[in-house]
Amino acid sequence: MKKRRILILIVLFLGLITLGIILFLNKTYIREYKTDDFLIKYDSTWKVLENDNNIKLRHKKSGSILEIQCKVLENNYIDTNLKDIIEDVLESIEKQNEGYKLISRSEQPSNKYESFSYLYEKDNEQALVNIYKKDNKLIIIYYVSETKYYDIVLDSVDSILDSLEIITGEGIG
Repeated sequence: MKKRRILILIVLFLGLITLGIILFLNKTYIREYKTDDFLIKYDSTWKVLENDNNIKLRHKKSGSILEIQCKVLENNYIDTNLKDIIEDVLESIEKQNEGYKLISRSEQPSNKYESFSYLYEKDNEQALVNIYKKDNKLIIIYYVSETKYYDIVLDSVDSILDSLEIITGEGIG
């Protein structure tokens, strides 16, 4: 009877150790990326492919790509609404991404920034383009994924988008 209790305790102990190791190995860490123009937070399911004043991330499991670019506009655009220049910005984006069909377009309600969101589709791929403006800075975020992974990874992308801080002469805001 005593040997049986010891055996049960050993099995339970080994089970707890195994569970602890599995949980430790699957832990997701939050990382921060900051430039002179913006700051984002992303989790460890993303791998940095390129980073300079912009960043390109690849989702480790799905291969989805998230690219964030900052365009600094001339100073005379500081007081210009994004709504007034969005068609010019979109024309440039669509020239670079020929073959994509526009699925939806929306002005994103945001307390922080003026923003628009565009969803495109091509073959078995979906692309989300979000454009944000603060003062004379435009942040353009591209999320491209195979259709089968698009919705699965979208929660992680939304977390990154929610963490976006545009840095201007006034600082982060």
